[in-house]
Amino acid sequence: MNRLTQFLIRLAGTAVLLMALGSAAQADVGLMLNESLRVGASKWTGAGHTVVYLSGVCMVSPVELKVCGPGENGIVLTNYPTFEENRAYEWNAVPLNVYLYGVEDESERSLYASSTVRWMLQERYRKKYLGELCTGKCATDPNAFWRKSIAVNFERDIYMFTAKTTSEQDAALIETFNRAGNVGHYNGLTNNCADFVRYVVNTYFPGAAKADHINDFWITSPKAIAKSFAHYGAKHPELNFHVVRFSQIPGEYPPSKDNRKGTEQLYRANRWRVPLAVLCPYGLAFFATSYTISGRFNPELELRRYPAGEVPSLEAGMRAARTEGNQNLIREYKQKIHSVRAARLGTTEEWSEYDSSLRRYEDEAVEQGYASSLDSLRKTAQEAIASSWITMDASGGLWLSPRNGQTRPRIGLSEGTVMQAPSEATISYLLVMARVDAELRRKPKNREMLGYFRKDWQLMERLRAQVVPLRAGAQLPESQGGAAQ
Repeated sequence: MNRLTQFLIRLAGTAVLLMALGSAAQADVGLMLNESLRVGASKWTGAGHTVVYLSGVCMVSPVELKVCGPGENGIVLTNYPTFEENRAYEWNAVPLNVYLYGVEDESERSLYASSTVRWMLQERYRKKYLGELCTGKCATDPNAFWRKSIAVNFERDIYMFTAKTTSEQDAALIETFNRAGNVGHYNGLTNNCADFVRYVVNTYFPGAAKADHINDFWITSPKAIAKSFAHYGAKHPELNFHVVRFSQIPGEYPPSKDNRKGTEQLYRANRWRVPLAVLCPYGLAFFATSYTISGRFNPELELRRYPAGEVPSLEAGMRAARTEGNQNLIREYKQKIHSVRAARLGTTEEWSEYDSSLRRYEDEAVEQGYASSLDSLRKTAQEAIASSWITMDASGGLWLSPRNGQTRPRIGLSEGTVMQAPSEATISYLLVMARVDAELRRKPKNREMLGYFRKDWQLMERLRAQVVPLRAGAQLPESQGGAAQ
């Protein structure tokens, strides 16, 4: 693949990210709600984790902030009990794409999430960014908390609730944080990750992020501050409030779970509900009633309502039109809102067309002998990884190199490398097809947003063009008309 093609792929990746986050000309603050895991404290609380994204703030180092320069797309501020670094820091700053995918360039994100790949990405980050901040146990402990902020999309879905900020607000936050000294005071009950994010968000918009003391038993939870910030953003159309979902990368990690508040977890999780139903049925009824009346919040519904920053302003215009009784203007606003949502989320018909096209491609792959069966096609990534050494280039691009006496060329495992092995185009095609298949088989709430999915689909189409021979006089594949565009 020549340099021009590589540049265009990287440019497309950046464009998709900027489209999801908003205009590159403005700064944003994003409250990131990380779904709950099936291990650790989340197994019991269902709370998950929360961090904050700042598009206009970048890093001098993981423990010092600065104003972003040209081409930088901001950082994620993370907060944990301890990072195990050379002193007890309150927070670490991580570049956004490193936080999500483990690499700076989105085009190098892995097509498949494995624990081995994530460890390699964590080690690359440690050597490149942490340096003397992380030596000794910090460098060797597989459970050190700094590792949890690298390639987070491998193990979780993430919802980001985003609002527009100003450069003056960013500068004020940078000065405050750099002057404060970055000293850790973590406490799971009174000063946890949600308290930290609440403080950052309220620095920009006082009172926007609030705890739900009743449903969280006086502890601040990630879901509570996400709910209050979403309501605040919806009431202020000038902030271009919108929601983005970064879906978990298909692979060997189990799917993450919905975030829950305290009362919600007690009445919905069997490990709590069943004992309470036996020992304290009135208490269980109280918890269920409390959450139903005052605590309900669904991040996916917020995404469906506000997938783009134009929607709050359009809704405000529609409310004004209703007050005036202008039915024509109401219909016009409804159509605009529908079009904006469809552009970001896709329609049922559009997703169905993608699914139908993929099933034809899968049947074609089996008929042509590229895969022995649909099941083996879906296991392409696992089987390729099991028979290969995983290597990484300087930019974080991933490769599967042959081992055990094999003589085949290496295969790309990330978006930026999979097109660079033309002699292995068939297995590259199957790798990307397996990823697309995994996305389409998910429930809509766990599927990639349309912009990211189209990028995967177009990559699959380019590889298919290298693999599937066109008969003389044959037309272009049907999917290059509708779904692939």
